[in-house]
Amino acid sequence: MISSGADLQVSVSRQQQYILRSDAVSWREVDGEIVALDIASGAYFSVNGAGRVLWKSLVDPVSVDDLAIALSESFSIPKEQAASDAAAFVDDLLERQLAEALV
Repeated sequence: MISSGADLQVSVSRQQQYILRSDAVSWREVDGEIVALDIASGAYFSVNGAGRVLWKSLVDPVSVDDLAIALSESFSIPKEQAASDAAAFVDDLLERQLAEALV
């Protein structure tokens, strides 16, 4: 995950569709991790593991429920835990303005 470790106040809808903002972030997959540049701030960061699965899913419109399924299947974790993790990840991306909710 890309969180700074602080508790996030998740405010995303599990059915709403979200997508990465291609105008806000440039990224590549390198050796099993995502290396990304926040274009506005110039900051680089990377995600791997579960974050990589979520990130790649967010290239196309996807709901938190669908992200949870992808996490649950990839890492054999309970769906509710996967949904919580996916929602926190999306919330973090929204806060950083690297993803957006579709109407």
